Amino acid sequence: MSQRGSATTEVAVLTPALVMLMLLVVFCGRLGQADQDVAQATAEAARAVSLLRTGNHQVVARDLVRRNLRAAGVGCRTLDVSVDAGRLRAGATVTVATRCAVDLTGVAGLGLPRQRLVAASASEVIDTYRGDG
Repeated sequence: MSQRGSATTEVAVLTPALVMLMLLVVFCGRLGQADQDVAQATAEAARAVSLLRTGNHQVVARDLVRRNLRAAGVGCRTLDVSVDAGRLRAGATVTVATRCAVDLTGVAGLGLPRQRLVAASASEVIDTYRGDG
């Protein structure tokens, strides 16, 4: 019995499975990176809001999160940023919460979802020595 061409046949049969596996790895990597990027952007927004003395905290947080996600290459189909600043005084806590429907159309060839909701929350304490009591 001849074994000629058996390696070619095996490669032809295994190639689609390997391509699918690679796409799945890329999908998981993009989702994990997006999760980290949303968490980082939220933490930076919370820190920035905790340093503000005046201004619209909601607008500042949303703009900062949007700018950081754009710089990281994360595309959000929908972006919701909320700020719970309570009464802004020294020692109080500011919390920023972000929800981003991450656009995954670039790696959706496996029949996986084209978007995934990623959420993050970060809190920062307003400096007790900020001077406005």
